[in-house]
Amino acid sequence: MIRRVPTDTDPPPLSVRRPRAVRPSAAGEPILTARSYSTLLAADVVAFGGPDRDEGIQHRLRERLYAHLAHALAITWLSVDDCHVEDRGDGVLVVPSADIPAHLLLDPLAHHLGAVLRRGNRLLAPAARMRLRLAVHMGPVFRDRYGVSGHAVVHLFRMLDCEAVRAGIDLSDSDLAMIVSERLFQDVVRNNGYVDRSRYRPVAVKCKETTDQGWLWLSDAPGQEA
Repeated sequence: MIRRVPTDTDPPPLSVRRPRAVRPSAAGEPILTARSYSTLLAADVVAFGGPDRDEGIQHRLRERLYAHLAHALAITWLSVDDCHVEDRGDGVLVVPSADIPAHLLLDPLAHHLGAVLRRGNRLLAPAARMRLRLAVHMGPVFRDRYGVSGHAVVHLFRMLDCEAVRAGIDLSDSDLAMIVSERLFQDVVRNNGYVDRSRYRPVAVKCKETTDQGWLWLSDAPGQEA
């Protein structure tokens, strides 16, 4: 069930949850839970380790990443309490509960996160300005004592790291670049009209062993309102 969060109050903090311990098997190996079909979201700070960013700036960027993402989820009528969160150093993995509609993680969340970033960046020096790459995918995942795993998680981070997304945000003034997997995009587009398809353009996803197509959304797409 989606927990509605009022928009006129501060959003709850996006905290990292530690997975519950998994009972080992007789052979001493952890028992995997059954695969569950989930929507997955990954975010990464652009140029987090840049030469103009000392550890103080990096620490502040991490704090803002969690705060901004929590805020954007809240004004999308989603609660962080309904998400599994894993820290990735300069980024984060978010797995919403299975009953959260997948389309909410596309246009609504991207618009809200872009607005939150724009507001947060408006008075900051270039080294402190935060820009994000975002990837959204769907597929089966396993859960164990360490978190979540599976081919869907691997594909999610391959999309996040692909050249099309990096070049897309580097060649624009966008605060946010989001790539959506072909599977998720077609599922959402075919089943509802919530997504503004004109804001997306197809791009090639090529990263390590992964070759696929994704759909790129930029917060300042030419000729469009962010």
